[in-house]
Amino acid sequence: MTEADNATAELAMDGGEEQSLQEKLKDAISVKVDEIGSLRKKVVITIPRASIDEQLDNRYDELREKASVPGFRPGRAPQKLIEKRFGSEVGEEVNQQLVSSAYLAGVEKESIDALGDPLIRVTVSENRTDKKGNAQPVDVEQLLPLGEAIKHLKCPTEGDWGVEFEVEVRPVFELPELKGIKVSKPQLKVAKKDVDEEIKRMNMMRGTYMPVEDGKTIADDVIVGSMTVVCDGTTIKTEDDAELAVRDQRYDGILLDGFGKAATGKKIGDKIKVKVTLPDDYTDVDLRSKPAEVELAIAQVKRLEVPELDDAYLESIGFEKREEFENYIKESMQQSLDQQVRQQMRQQVRDHLLEQADFDVPEGVSQRHTEHLVGQQMMNLYRQGIPDSEISKHADELRLEASTRARNELKLVFIMDKISEENDIQITEEEVNNAIAMIAARRNRRFDRVRDEIISTGHLRTLYVQLRDEKVLEMLLGDAEITEGAPKKKAASDKKTTKKKTATKTKKKKADDK
Repeated sequence: MTEADNATAELAMDGGEEQSLQEKLKDAISVKVDEIGSLRKKVVITIPRASIDEQLDNRYDELREKASVPGFRPGRAPQKLIEKRFGSEVGEEVNQQLVSSAYLAGVEKESIDALGDPLIRVTVSENRTDKKGNAQPVDVEQLLPLGEAIKHLKCPTEGDWGVEFEVEVRPVFELPELKGIKVSKPQLKVAKKDVDEEIKRMNMMRGTYMPVEDGKTIADDVIVGSMTVVCDGTTIKTEDDAELAVRDQRYDGILLDGFGKAATGKKIGDKIKVKVTLPDDYTDVDLRSKPAEVELAIAQVKRLEVPELDDAYLESIGFEKREEFENYIKESMQQSLDQQVRQQMRQQVRDHLLEQADFDVPEGVSQRHTEHLVGQQMMNLYRQGIPDSEISKHADELRLEASTRARNELKLVFIMDKISEENDIQITEEEVNNAIAMIAARRNRRFDRVRDEIISTGHLRTLYVQLRDEKVLEMLLGDAEITEGAPKKKAASDKKTTKKKTATKTKKKKADDK
């Protein structure tokens, strides 16, 4: 770090100084605000020359006291020498402080409820090629964030300084009636067969696969044998000890549609043959989308054997009788169902708020959130093994779906913010800590480590908002008109969304990844 860096670093203002500058500028600056679109404003802030000179003088005075200038004792160097030696660093620093403080002072002075950081209009020099092929510097205007714009902002040496910002603002709207929202409470009860199925599933986790010497294969058996894949009369893949379950699945990225039916009822020594189509993203480019045949010669069959749920096992997990175990499972399942019911009721309240609150959301924020959602959805499809070509076919549908979802999510953010503000709904530190303790318990980790992780990843605010929204929804449910019955039917827009989701997964069908 250079001497100039050291000196100017010491000039960084603390929070109190920034606030002081902002307060001073609020009285000094002039602000002109124009509407330039839905929920977007142009804010032109003029910083008077006196404020600029005062800030520069203050910085040079501080620097003269601290900087070491050859030939002069600290505090004795002439102003012109200080300006020549450190002018560029001080100028850039003062520019950034003035612009950022002037912006904050301006939006406060005009009561602008801004969203996010502003963009600043600057003139940037770019090389453009003329008709003769010669590169010529051309000045173009651009809107840039403060961090980038400050490199191009030039404070005038004389006169006032006008800086133009563009900012998106929070929508202004009236909340719908919040009392008496009609909510249908689904009646979901755990039946005896549900308990039996859950116990069977849990017990299967104790099972082991054992060889089957005689008899025919049944669904979910595991077949071991020699596998070959043939395309255009050429064997393109072989595997001696391939293991496939008796169901449809993927093998080496190839969808084995119909394999379950073809493999059922076979025995050791038999061969299973299925016709397939190689995927669009197959490793061998020349073979992509071509028909092929998969053959598996059965050498071994394995079947899951599940031990009896006897008294000895029940006692080992803390139950004296099977009836006690069944009641415990039923209660656990009912608690889970009750949570699902509550979530459905909350969703009905969200849907009602979205239907009744009519307002636009800022376009820029919506677009950024849309891109985030599109990226998430595409990554999910990649991880499911959906070929790039299939994802590309539905790119427009993904973007349309994400755009609708982004707008709805943003509308809910504004609605929840306003409800919580008008009803003074807050989340205490104790409530946040209780939520973190539950997360830690479920993940079998220490509370302090989970809390540190949440803070370090920047998710503490997200947790706070989730807890606050849950409290808002519970307040609304407390004042709702609740009737017993089935959940509300999906709106037409929701049905279209569901169809789009289904369309993007046509390749997956019922197949399981190997």
